[in-house]
Amino acid sequence: MGAKPSGIYKKGEVTLEELIQDIKNQNTIKKVGSIHTFSGIVRASSKEGIPVKGMKIDAYQELATHRIQEICEAIKEMPGILDIRMVHFFGEFEVSEELVHVVVAASHREEGFKALRDAVGKYKHDIAVWKKEYFEDGTSEWVHQSE
Repeated sequence: MGAKPSGIYKKGEVTLEELIQDIKNQNTIKKVGSIHTFSGIVRASSKEGIPVKGMKIDAYQELATHRIQEICEAIKEMPGILDIRMVHFFGEFEVSEELVHVVVAASHREEGFKALRDAVGKYKHDIAVWKKEYFEDGTSEWVHQSE
């Protein structure tokens, strides 16, 4: 697979391993001391404790991709951050399936941990993505992305 830019992709179109390998293939890898990853998955219960059987993710793809790329550019400006990849998926998901991956390459681990936390916090509030949880009792509900 060729390198894919950060953005919104159909479920399964990009893997965490591909993102990590893409970062390792960059010239900046010689300065990297740590690679940090975050993968968000579908939980088996809502924030209110209601059993969840699945989730649908919809996205305004162009706007969401643009915002993800802006977030990545901002994270790259942080001290010690050499590279970042962020992908969010859309489609239908079952419990434990991956919704998002964030990979940060840093000179040192503390810088990488901070950048990863910041990147996750920003995408949770700033991208045009909507979640619909499907509950075990047959009902469903749209959920605000920051939840």
